[in-house]
Amino acid sequence: MPKEPITSDCKPWINEVDWDLIHEDAVTMYLEWGNNNFMDVLRRPVTMSGEYSIYFVVDTWEEPKVVLTKMNNYGSSALCEKRLPPELAEPFMRSIGGLRGIHEPSPEIKDWLKTAYDCK
Repeated sequence: MPKEPITSDCKPWINEVDWDLIHEDAVTMYLEWGNNNFMDVLRRPVTMSGEYSIYFVVDTWEEPKVVLTKMNNYGSSALCEKRLPPELAEPFMRSIGGLRGIHEPSPEIKDWLKTAYDCK
């Protein structure tokens, strides 16, 4: 399966973003669906191989950035990424105690993204 190139333009996928999906739930839905009892009305386990979800995460392994992620039953792939501006990155890093990893975007970051892509 060919990988889609990572760009800084998230616009082609913005109408498909699930603003409430977090990475942990996506992993449960797509990659662990056979060995759990995850029965949420909003996030049911996938049952077909063509299903996917698109959602944002904050990647803090290096400089904080938002990554638009596509998850399916084969794993996740990054569709686009944008560096967080300092006025969002600094308070976010303080709020998570400087932990490195993949995190749920804060409400402020979600608002910034929605404003940037005119999808309020």
